[in-house]
Amino acid sequence: MKDATVTISYESFQAIKTKADKFDKLTSENEEAASKESSFIAKLSTCIEKANECQTAEHNQYHIALGIRAICEHYDYDLKAEYGELGVGQAYLCCSNIQ
Repeated sequence: MKDATVTISYESFQAIKTKADKFDKLTSENEEAASKESSFIAKLSTCIEKANECQTAEHNQYHIALGIRAICEHYDYDLKAEYGELGVGQAYLCCSNIQ
């Protein structure tokens, strides 16, 4: 059976090919969705960590605003249309000597 030859109709071949193409497309879409989700979680985690490191409310607010922006971008939600401008506080490199 190692070198066996199988003959199938063209319609059967097309059905198999169509299912294989759908599977490949679905696998690709699932990998892309997982990558986007992973990136979103990493961005949100970074914002939370940086907000926790900040010592002033303005600097904390900046990182929280970045986290809110990341959430809105991920879920395609227009924050400005619903609530207007978002106060973003002040950018600050927490625990850093760079100014």
